[in-house]
Amino acid sequence: MLENRSPPWTEDRILRTNRFTNVYRELDPGTDYLIRHILETSHSDEDKIFNVMIYRLIGRLDTYKRIGFQTLRSFDSSRFEKVLKDIRDVEKHSPFSGAYTVCGYTKLGSHDKIVNVSRLFADLQNQFPNLYARIKRCRRAEEVYNELKNTNGFGRFLAYQVLVDLLYPLNIKNGAPLLPFSHDEWAVAGPGARRGIDILLRNGLTHAELDVMRWLRDNQMREFQRLGIVFPYRKGKFGQPIHITLANIQNCLCEFYKYYKIKTGTGRARRRFVLGGQLSLEMTI
Repeated sequence: MLENRSPPWTEDRILRTNRFTNVYRELDPGTDYLIRHILETSHSDEDKIFNVMIYRLIGRLDTYKRIGFQTLRSFDSSRFEKVLKDIRDVEKHSPFSGAYTVCGYTKLGSHDKIVNVSRLFADLQNQFPNLYARIKRCRRAEEVYNELKNTNGFGRFLAYQVLVDLLYPLNIKNGAPLLPFSHDEWAVAGPGARRGIDILLRNGLTHAELDVMRWLRDNQMREFQRLGIVFPYRKGKFGQPIHITLANIQNCLCEFYKYYKIKTGTGRARRRFVLGGQLSLEMTI
């Protein structure tokens, strides 16, 4: 995308036929949409955070477009539920993403995930002023993560994805993010990233996940040079390379694990890449 080259972009069979997240997560179509149509709107910060949480829990761009941007004042859980059920029952496909697995929300009183997710956001709507006040009092990115993780329905994985979204620099704020923290301040490894770290540390030494991710972030240019890799860094306003952030290192470790399990025959990707933009979903072993 950055170099405007025609496909194929690699001779690696795995990379050519399976869907991987961009090294720069912000360049993925779904994240790009979130930045432009949620974060860089004129809505209040509270409404933006609420929508990021909806967007990431659903995880499917087409579904979010059908729902549309929701304000805390006008959010209608009954309408929200109807849209999701129409997608599932009338159009016959899941309104939720198959790209990652989150909890089934069965503790909210129904056997129907859609009903439970609708109840979850109705509750969040009522409790959001308190959540937002706690977030605004946070002095570190990790504290924001803990507030999100302790919110009903948002565990370790989703809480960190929401945090990463809230730290993208915004043009409407002259390059400042919604919250006063950065992607290089702190990170938490998700399930795939933790497995990727385990593969890298084959000597059995135990390291803190964050220490490993920080080492990879801090030594990226030296390692590219050692391996003879000319990495096509994005360029900043003045032509300087934009380094891979700690948040993107975390994401890359997850994609590394995905690549490793395909290469070793121990698993498959959930999504395959088809030239022309079409995707087919696959179950993971």
